[in-house]
Amino acid sequence: MCYTCVMAEIASRELHNDTRGLLRRVEAGEDLVITVDGRPVAMLRPVGPRPRWMPRAEFLNRIASHQADAAMAAVLRELLPDTTDDLP
Repeated sequence: MCYTCVMAEIASRELHNDTRGLLRRVEAGEDLVITVDGRPVAMLRPVGPRPRWMPRAEFLNRIASHQADAAMAAVLRELLPDTTDDLP
């Protein structure tokens, strides 16, 4: 994907010298590519709106890939067999 074809390139020194000005541009909707020695190293883009709620199915789909490693869960159960689940 060619980020620089559609986004303005900004040298890292300009980010350092005019952070507020660049953040205003991003807040206005512009995507920027930050470069170091002419190489693109980062993208600065507006934060999209965060959903306040989502359907249960979507939530489960999003967290499915972030579940703990099953092998790690087994090791933890073996190391710490006692729980406090029975406490009120």
